[in-house]
Amino acid sequence: MRKTIWGAIVVAALGGLAASCSNNNNANGPSAGQGGVSGVVTDATTSSPLAGVTISAQPLGASAVSTTTGSDGKYNFTFTIDSTSSVQLAFHVSGYRDTSVVAPLRANSITTQNVAMARRSQISGGGGSGIAQTIAFLGAAPPEIRVKGVGQIETSTLTWEVRDSLGLPIDATHSIQLTFTITNGPGGGEFVSPGFVTTNANGQAIMTLSSGIRAGVVQVTATGTVASGTVTTQPVRVVIDAGFPDQTHFTFGAPLHNIPVLDIFGVHNKVVVLVGDKWSNPVPAGTAVYLSSTAGVVTASIFTDVNGQGSGDIISGNPRPIGSPYNAPAVAGRPFGDGYHYIAARTVGQGAVTVYDSTLMLWSGVAIIANFGPNNFVIQNGGGRSFSFNVWDELHHPLAAGTTISVVASIPPPPDPNAPQNQVIVSFGLNGGITLPDVLTPGAGTTDFTATLSDGNSALIDSVGTHTTLTVFVNGPNGQAAFTIDGTVH
Repeated sequence: MRKTIWGAIVVAALGGLAASCSNNNNANGPSAGQGGVSGVVTDATTSSPLAGVTISAQPLGASAVSTTTGSDGKYNFTFTIDSTSSVQLAFHVSGYRDTSVVAPLRANSITTQNVAMARRSQISGGGGSGIAQTIAFLGAAPPEIRVKGVGQIETSTLTWEVRDSLGLPIDATHSIQLTFTITNGPGGGEFVSPGFVTTNANGQAIMTLSSGIRAGVVQVTATGTVASGTVTTQPVRVVIDAGFPDQTHFTFGAPLHNIPVLDIFGVHNKVVVLVGDKWSNPVPAGTAVYLSSTAGVVTASIFTDVNGQGSGDIISGNPRPIGSPYNAPAVAGRPFGDGYHYIAARTVGQGAVTVYDSTLMLWSGVAIIANFGPNNFVIQNGGGRSFSFNVWDELHHPLAAGTTISVVASIPPPPDPNAPQNQVIVSFGLNGGITLPDVLTPGAGTTDFTATLSDGNSALIDSVGTHTTLTVFVNGPNGQAAFTIDGTVH
């Protein structure tokens, strides 16, 4: 007769945890907020299902519940759980070696843990195993833990099994001591406990790895003395994830803050986030950062990668950053207003606190050259003249990065190619040109410019004067513009 046992378990790290078990799999998966483990128990030699196997399930830090397999060899345990944990499963049936495994528990999922049980060895003497030959790693539960001090799971249970020459677990008579060492890790104070374990009657040794204050991959090895000498396992990898997002280590911004989209819809521009924990480690991959914008449309969320980084898009469109509440209002010392807006990024830190940052964006429009003065000139022999002008968009804001501004002066060729030729010199930027960086605010060098035109041949007395044109050219992401004035150089 099949039995179903219900147990109430309280685990301090998990809050309330309820467990149920039966010898049937839950074909439809767990309900919301539940997790469990199920599988099939078989004969290791014939692969046939084993009936009557007593299975005890002991979640981390709680009392055990049990069930018995039916003719199909199936079992199932279901737990109400709100975090990641682990459960130790012990399998017992007459004529077979007791077997133990540690399986992870995750909310809203079922872990499949099939077990093949070995018949008791028939080596001379009957019932006992041979001497130790190899060490096998059975698993880490959970395979990922968090850094110390963030209120999450900080320890992983690692299970090892020592086997004889037939691959069967050694018994208590042939037990050996395993030594556990960390061969590589982030160096944040992680440690194993205990460092030495003698195998039990099932040939198994169970120890724990505890995290430190740094994230990274930890490699653990087990070493023991077996019949052939000292054997060391291949390094076993356990991941230490970082902790919660921390305000001090939260960065949000954009590669370009001045984007030429004031009059264009549907243009994508990147925004980026970098999220670290209080130890300066990247937060776990998949940490969600939520975005909002007062203008246009922005990616709803960004999920971080293993480096704590992620990116999304701000897409130009309605509402434009014109008028309240869409623009960034002007405040003392900051000439903002129409054209400017903020994009905000939020995530959740330790204790459910909001971790927040924002970045200022400028939507710039078409290129305009304005207020050129004076609008004509007469430059005497050996003299010069300065000119001022503005380059901006229709809202008097700087143009986008990569915009080139050049000032060029030209004179017509002389009627007689052999006649002396007057010369002019333009002083503006580097070799007559300037390239704008990513700038947000107007002012000298971003919207306000000065150029100087000088007589370049003072030795030539040009009493009549040479007709000269002075032209400002603008070319870049905001479009093109040009402005020309005429004058005379003596």
